Amino acid sequence: MAHIRLNFHHYRHNLALLASKCGGIQKLMVVLKDNAYGHGLSQMAPLAAAVGVRYAAVKDCAEGVKIAGLFERVLVLADTPRDETCASLAFAVHSLETLATLPSGTLVHVNVDTGMHRNGIGQEMLESAFSIAQKHNLVLEGIFTHFHSADVLGSDYFVQAQRFKEVKEKAKALAMRFGFMEPKFHACNSAGLLRWHGAFEDDFARVGIASYGYTDLPECLGVFDLKPVLSLWGKRMSSRTLLPGQKVGYGGMFEATRPMKISTYDLGYGDGLFRHDGTKTVCLHGDVPLLGRISMDSFTVEGEAEEVCVFEDATSLAKAANTITYEVLTRLSPWLVRLVIGRDE
Repeated sequence: MAHIRLNFHHYRHNLALLASKCGGIQKLMVVLKDNAYGHGLSQMAPLAAAVGVRYAAVKDCAEGVKIAGLFERVLVLADTPRDETCASLAFAVHSLETLATLPSGTLVHVNVDTGMHRNGIGQEMLESAFSIAQKHNLVLEGIFTHFHSADVLGSDYFVQAQRFKEVKEKAKALAMRFGFMEPKFHACNSAGLLRWHGAFEDDFARVGIASYGYTDLPECLGVFDLKPVLSLWGKRMSSRTLLPGQKVGYGGMFEATRPMKISTYDLGYGDGLFRHDGTKTVCLHGDVPLLGRISMDSFTVEGEAEEVCVFEDATSLAKAANTITYEVLTRLSPWLVRLVIGRDE
């Protein structure tokens, strides 16, 4: 059966590296949204908790409720409270309008737009946010922002970092004025944390892709020993000998020029692989070329191995599809079996 393998040693290694950049594991907020970037929320959340992570971030209430008991706090990034089962969750708030609609007692982290211009309140709206939170009896637990170019060589990262410094000073004063505890502050994503130098000033760093073993940082900004956590494996369905002139798969996009022993494996675009159409050479792990088109539930390569590794590192498939590792990983079907390797060693 096709399956995913999750390497606990690699995950623990990555978290330790990231923790060393921000002052300890207690300052990591692991991002487990979108089924833990395709790795599997049910598998990755316990692994994070096992190494001492106390804070996590997810996409919606369904994900949050599923793992709430494992962490001191779970932050929901793109949803609002649905019912009483969400009472222990904190919610990222991206507008004053949303803030004013939340039930009394809701834990909130207010997103401040420091330059990404995707969502979040303007810096000039910060006082209004505190006022609304006080009026509606909300628990204003955190203030955060998001870097839009932390993985790009340029000045934008530093501009945003300076703006957030100003936001923090203003928020501290407003918290005292409105009778709130000083908020928890977080800004760094994976790239922001990896390129951080000196003492880490925020309460948390929100780490996503780097915790799973990837970074898009240019080498001039640093080289980091991150280890991919996920590998994807296919199980052999059948084998046959392909004779010269015979073609394989839809459209017959591959034609044998010699006798070849080929096998078909139980993974396809229905499982989240990209539908490579056979017009260019695409190789799996170990430089094994795909033969012809990928089908909904299968692909074909030369050889007779009982199982083949599609990738141990998603970078090569991302390049072949002209996309990023995030998309390769998050496309993987939640129905694929996920096996944790190394947890019991």
